[in-house]
Amino acid sequence: MKVFLDTNILLDVLLERTGYEDALALFQLQDEGKLSLCVSLLTMVNVAYVYKKTVGQNTAVANVKYLSTLAEVLPMDDTQLQQALMMDGPDFEDNLQAACASACECEWLITRNVKDYGIKRGLARKLSLPKLATPASFLASIL
Repeated sequence: MKVFLDTNILLDVLLERTGYEDALALFQLQDEGKLSLCVSLLTMVNVAYVYKKTVGQNTAVANVKYLSTLAEVLPMDDTQLQQALMMDGPDFEDNLQAACASACECEWLITRNVKDYGIKRGLARKLSLPKLATPASFLASIL
């Protein structure tokens, strides 16, 4: 099962924010071969940008480099951009993440902001959107 992780999930782990244990459990399930974790290139860029403000450039680069070995970093191209532009939703970045997850056939998109995600296909009617869940609700649904 392919699972797409939103930016906030990786930041939760790196910064040990509230609820990060559930995010860590996702990585454990991957280690056990029960799921495959994916992130977008945009996620890695955003994580590096935010994280370096807290820990500095060298630590951020080292940890983001390590994270990139733990999850498949998915490409983004004009196709995902055009799909995201056609989608309805309050946050273009969320649309872009969902388009990336969909293009790589991820079944789930895990985010802490399920209620704010608010993505809808809009004009991208053929797009198959992944199911949304928080780390805790996703874990509860599969365990």
